[in-house]
Amino acid sequence: LNDSNVLQEHGYQTKHATKMLPKVSLHNVLSEVLEEVDRSQSIEEVRKQEKEIIVNKVLSKNPCIRALYEMGHTLEVVYVSKNTVNEFYTMGLKISPAIRSAIVQKQQGNIYLGNSRYQFRDRYHFKHCYHCQMLGHISVDCPAKGKTPACMYCMKSHKSASCPVKSDTKQHCCVRCLASKHGNDAEMYKTHNAGDQKCPVIIREINRLKENTEFQSKNVM
Repeated sequence: LNDSNVLQEHGYQTKHATKMLPKVSLHNVLSEVLEEVDRSQSIEEVRKQEKEIIVNKVLSKNPCIRALYEMGHTLEVVYVSKNTVNEFYTMGLKISPAIRSAIVQKQQGNIYLGNSRYQFRDRYHFKHCYHCQMLGHISVDCPAKGKTPACMYCMKSHKSASCPVKSDTKQHCCVRCLASKHGNDAEMYKTHNAGDQKCPVIIREINRLKENTEFQSKNVM
């Protein structure tokens, strides 16, 4: 790619990214987008086919994305999740900064897929342990997995799914903030639960991920 005349003609020069590539998500995607997937295959083959179909359909409906993809810019499906209640999909994509900019500037933040359009959301993925409610690892790797769990809603020693005050936000509190030594986190532990995006620990983590994501450079593929 470094020697490509096509890239040079369009003002691109590849280089290694020092930050992460942007990740975006699409929500409430109609199930018809993946209706041709052969579900009789193994799970691995189904996932592979889903990702291939999504990429091909994005390219077929979004010329500005296709033009950059054909020059070597990144467009990858990182996950596909189906809501078993309403049959809609959520999809995560990893894209180059130039593709993200093109979607924003030329398509008002919309990605066309099938016969519909979907407004993308920037996605900042971090690990959240639902056993101890701390960040940086998941339940299977939790250093406290031999102990009783901490509830995401009330901090007590029971599973979050069975919390008796799950729907009563006035009784919610955050075990993560109570344990934090940063600023006044501990003073705010009764203002939200451990899954709330208003949690100051989560806000700082999202801001850290934003700072480590490359949004501008058109040379990062």
